[in-house]
Amino acid sequence: MNHTHQERMDKVGIMLSLSCCIHCLATPFILMAAPAIGEYFESALIHIVLFLLVAPIALLSFLKTYKHTQKSRPLFLGIIGLSGLVIALLLHLFAENGMGTHHIHDIEIVMNVVSGLVLVCAHFFNFKDSFCKHC
Repeated sequence: MNHTHQERMDKVGIMLSLSCCIHCLATPFILMAAPAIGEYFESALIHIVLFLLVAPIALLSFLKTYKHTQKSRPLFLGIIGLSGLVIALLLHLFAENGMGTHHIHDIEIVMNVVSGLVLVCAHFFNFKDSFCKHC
């Protein structure tokens, strides 16, 4: 994979990770402003689609850079961020099926935002490390 392609993947990864954060932070306001739209915005399908966009790009990008540079920080942070998103997705599904309390939804939001920010950091380090094998 050439450097330009790697750079694009990291930029897309950053954008998608930030979109997860924005989605989680905006949902309560959308629910208050327009309940019909808010219910759609909070559906499990949105969470699953976002995860299915974020995960492959992140894994591909981090693994390619790791093979090139042998620097594990982006890969390690990426695995932590993706694991957090999986846990948040499971919490969302658990809460959506009425098996949890309101606190589970709060924990899910925090997990999504923190995990998204960890992924942004991982993509930033990945982008930085992909420039040079010995930097």
